[in-house]
Amino acid sequence: MSKPLWFKGKTVQNWKSDVARIKIVIKRSNILFFAIALAVFAVLTSLWENQTVSYAKKYATNNANVQVKSPLLEEQEELFGENVVSDRQAMILKKELLKQAQEDGNIDSGQFAQKIYEIVGDAPIREMVPFIAKRDEKVAAFLVGIAKKESSFGLASPSKDGKTCYNYWGYKSSGERGTAMGYACFGSAEEAIRVVGDRIEVLVNKQRNTPARMVDTWKCGTSCAGDPGAPSWTSTVALYFNQLVTKEG
Repeated sequence: MSKPLWFKGKTVQNWKSDVARIKIVIKRSNILFFAIALAVFAVLTSLWENQTVSYAKKYATNNANVQVKSPLLEEQEELFGENVVSDRQAMILKKELLKQAQEDGNIDSGQFAQKIYEIVGDAPIREMVPFIAKRDEKVAAFLVGIAKKESSFGLASPSKDGKTCYNYWGYKSSGERGTAMGYACFGSAEEAIRVVGDRIEVLVNKQRNTPARMVDTWKCGTSCAGDPGAPSWTSTVALYFNQLVTKEG
């Protein structure tokens, strides 16, 4: 009697079911193996990254603690540091000297102004004294002396529309407010001193630097030869001019 075949009695359907179960088992085994391999790989990768980061941090920390400084750089910093200190000291000294010079100038200007106040008293020209005192000494002296002779320090001067023209020197041409009575009409005391003072300064620089030399130009235009009023003009202007100008020698 022959040995029965191991597949005897199984239908085709049974065979298909067995094959399907075997495939599932194999597939599950492969998935499990792959999952285990993936987990091992992940663990190894994590360990490697941690070691790399730790080494990098240690390297960076060591580098941060080590400071390399060039001797040449230190020398330059020291040199520039000295220059900065020196410049600051020079600036402070310059400011102090400038402040002192301004204070000295204000004292001198104040003393000069006080002398002018004493000369003009309460006459209209008094409000111009702060501006006059800032001019050159000879220019200021002419402003005072000529104003005395031409208008008695502003008591007899041109006006326009009931307001003074601030022209106390018989100055012709025109001012901010045009003209009045044939003379310049200024808009303010400051303008008057600026315009008339500048004109006197030009003449002083042309050697019209004394009343005797100024009279021909200021009173007569070119020459006062034969003018009977010239000597009086010169003497009056000189009286006040000499009180304000420092005598040489």
